[in-house]
Amino acid sequence: MKSTHRFLAATLLSAVCTVSAWAGASRVDAAAQVNAALDHLKKVGAEQAVKDFNTAAQWKANGMNVIVTLMKGDVLASSLNDKLIGKNTLESKDPSGKAFVKDFVATAQKGEGWVDYQFINPASKKLEARSMFVKKAPGIDGFVGVAITKE
Repeated sequence: MKSTHRFLAATLLSAVCTVSAWAGASRVDAAAQVNAALDHLKKVGAEQAVKDFNTAAQWKANGMNVIVTLMKGDVLASSLNDKLIGKNTLESKDPSGKAFVKDFVATAQKGEGWVDYQFINPASKKLEARSMFVKKAPGIDGFVGVAITKE
């Protein structure tokens, strides 16, 4: 119970972080946020969870973007980038030409894992090395993911 309170306190504190603070999150943080999102999805159902991921401060912790994407590439939720919601991103490529969303899908279909890719940070406009933890979501043909900036 104490760890839940610490997580909520940390989440509320980190909700003030901006998109430019993505480098502050670790692999452990990202995996924990994915697992928390999956627990929430199981608890409240996909429809309510998607609404919550898109609007509630707890899903914007430490600048980590919680995404829910269907295996066919349709984005259902993106806690930090509402422009992605409703878009099909399956054919998206990073600046190096890597089809990273297809890699997310392939990794999630196996259960879970990390995918490395490049990203232009919208705040700094700088190219960053990113890594996303993805995990297959129960009850929908999709996955939950959270990305971090690699140091």
